[in-house]
Amino acid sequence: MESQNSGREEDFTTIRITKKDRALLDKLALGKECAWETFRRVVQAAAITDIKKKEPDDEYKGMSARYKRTIRNIERCFVAYRKEGHHQVSFTQIKEWINTNSRDGVSSPSLSNFLRRRPQFHLVRKERRYGTNEIQCYWAMEYDDGSPVEKGEASPGWVEVPLTPDTGM
Repeated sequence: MESQNSGREEDFTTIRITKKDRALLDKLALGKECAWETFRRVVQAAAITDIKKKEPDDEYKGMSARYKRTIRNIERCFVAYRKEGHHQVSFTQIKEWINTNSRDGVSSPSLSNFLRRRPQFHLVRKERRYGTNEIQCYWAMEYDDGSPVEKGEASPGWVEVPLTPDTGM
């Protein structure tokens, strides 16, 4: 009697599925309609998991959370100065902004390391104060809007230093 009831249940169970799901199920050759519903739920769960799963940032791949946070702080600094109309920011301005606007400060060596090694930051120009050895570096960030990185001009009282040092070799 029980086998007759289970067969009867399978005969009267109808499941509404989309044409796309039907084509996928025919391709996989699942025999029973009860397996179709299970399969559909598994596919939906996998799709939802893919949507919910944060995709790793390719530009931050392989970096620890601390370094990602520091890079994002540097990027926020450039965005803040860009809103004020400054497209090139000096090294000291970047360092001061990060140290005042973030919970974790940054040292000069680590900041210079981040600026030199990350592809989104570009050294635009170097200036030397007239009559001294004091050098100031200006950096710019590439933005997604496609605006070109401008070189800019030397400040008054400063002399522009070539970016590629001529060693004479």
